[in-house]
Amino acid sequence: MRPPEKSSASRSVPGPAGPAPRSVPVPVPVPGPAPGSVRRASRRSVRVCLLAGLLALAPLAAGAAPAQATGEAAVRASALPALPAPDSHGLALRSWREVPGFGGRLGEATFLTDAIFRPAGPGAPSIDPVRKPVKARILLPADYDPRKQYPVLYLLHGGAADVEQWSKPDGGDIVETLRGTAFNGIVVMPEGGKAGWYSDWQGHTDGNFAPRWETFHIRRLLPWVDANFATRADRSGRAVAGASMGGLGALKYAAAHPDLFSAVGAFSGGTDIRPAAAQQTVGDSLWFYGAAFSWTGLLDGKYRVTGSTSYRMSTVFGPSSGWAAFNPVQVAGSEASYAAYDGRLALYAGTGEADIHGWNEDLHRPLRSRGVAHRYCTGPGGHEMRLWREDLRNFVDYVYGSRARSCPNGWAPLAS
Repeated sequence: MRPPEKSSASRSVPGPAGPAPRSVPVPVPVPGPAPGSVRRASRRSVRVCLLAGLLALAPLAAGAAPAQATGEAAVRASALPALPAPDSHGLALRSWREVPGFGGRLGEATFLTDAIFRPAGPGAPSIDPVRKPVKARILLPADYDPRKQYPVLYLLHGGAADVEQWSKPDGGDIVETLRGTAFNGIVVMPEGGKAGWYSDWQGHTDGNFAPRWETFHIRRLLPWVDANFATRADRSGRAVAGASMGGLGALKYAAAHPDLFSAVGAFSGGTDIRPAAAQQTVGDSLWFYGAAFSWTGLLDGKYRVTGSTSYRMSTVFGPSSGWAAFNPVQVAGSEASYAAYDGRLALYAGTGEADIHGWNEDLHRPLRSRGVAHRYCTGPGGHEMRLWREDLRNFVDYVYGSRARSCPNGWAPLAS
């Protein structure tokens, strides 16, 4: 099958319909198998847990979320800092609320944007309205002062997870994870889709619409954050990191936007979308979740992408001829590589996650051969949040503190 051309609102992406996959290696959020795992031994248990979770939560998905104040009323009602430019940079703020239990430091912004979603495909979109509310959580420093300038960490969640993954006490527990580290800044934790893959989709769902996650994060949210908070609004003040699918997203954004970020970290991150196992994971995630995020579209079959694995890959990433521009292993082997990060690049992977560990080795080798300074930490362990929390602590201390600090989890660095 010929990969599809870049899509527009009036262009369809051809592709034969295909059967649902027989096994789904896309994991459920912790507890349980961690997001993004592709280990064969865990695929059956992941599938069973995922199906059980969907069935148990289906009645909740059918209900409406609690009503929230919108627009200026939402900003006035919050104990969080006032937002000077709530509707700007292509984002229309629906609500800005304090998340309980974080001492007034964690806010949740809900937006409408043309990036989530846009019409795409041969027919009219199956959803009305096409634009759906999408969230980002923003953690402020304990001593937040609007007269100062703070660094910003964009922290991306993994596959099958959502905007809450890094802040939940039983997940990333972001406040406790960062406590005592060298980082004193703002953490932005945006929604990225359960299988969004941090891409502006080149094709479309079965329902003739598509997300533009990179546009939402880079062209909409990033300048919105700078306009509304006391940030160091240049590349020296920004870092991007993530786990699993979010690790791929961090490396992908770092490759495409070295003018916007000065540091990048990947925790058990995907590094190469070409291997068959990686493509199977992406393809299966598009059948299971498609364009769904949080509760939106979770039980709507029109959010899916049916077809062959190659068709699903091109739906998200476009023709394979263009992957070298953002696929981390290919970027690392290019002349530019990740040299712009001047050593502020850190990779973490456990030896117990066979495919992902191997793919991180494949990224480490060309970086080393090209003399691109970076930190690579590996050792015993699997694809799990308890390790990613330690990876994150190590990453921010490495970037914002002393680079001499040892690797986390008792691991020894192979490159620094």
